[in-house]
Amino acid sequence: MVFEESRMKFEFPDNSRNIKFDDNEEFYRKLFNALPGSKAVDFISLGKEYAAFIEIKNCLGDEGNCRWRIFPNNKKRETSHTTVDVEGRDSLDIEIPEKVAMTLATLSGVVSFGETRGSLQELNDIASEIIMNYLRKGRKKKYVILFLEGNFESHTRSKKMIMSELQKSMREKLKWLNCVVSVVDSDTYNPEVFRIIS
Repeated sequence: MVFEESRMKFEFPDNSRNIKFDDNEEFYRKLFNALPGSKAVDFISLGKEYAAFIEIKNCLGDEGNCRWRIFPNNKKRETSHTTVDVEGRDSLDIEIPEKVAMTLATLSGVVSFGETRGSLQELNDIASEIIMNYLRKGRKKKYVILFLEGNFESHTRSKKMIMSELQKSMREKLKWLNCVVSVVDSDTYNPEVFRIIS
């Protein structure tokens, strides 16, 4: 299955179940967006042994406006030069854990309707499977993946250092969830979960 996000195409394995979650019209956009400040991850992918919550940030060509977001805990939000309005926005290490938390809240909301809304059936099946088989039993891996594309390295910080700092800060903020946190790019992603095809 192939999805497009942030000017890139991502292919997921045939034996996985996948949804472009924040594009879901029936529940996410119509119902959950009624909550001010609502947000969710781009993709949910269910493999045989894992559930992956995936956020895509393709900053290629716009690194200058995104640079403040790669410093953990909003450290550079007020001091970095950017043409983007930063009010109400956060660095990626804050935004992604918030998206994961709200995604899980959204899935709980879907399950709360059960089978009373037939139009939610596909989403309800995925939400129920995540809650019952991936979260409750705890035997399958849960991945939180930030895919970060962009040329962010500088004289003082390599891209690897930047990704490592973001990953460490995200992991700290996601201690409440038994999961593996990864910050990856087109050179370091795990092709067992998804592949970039363009």
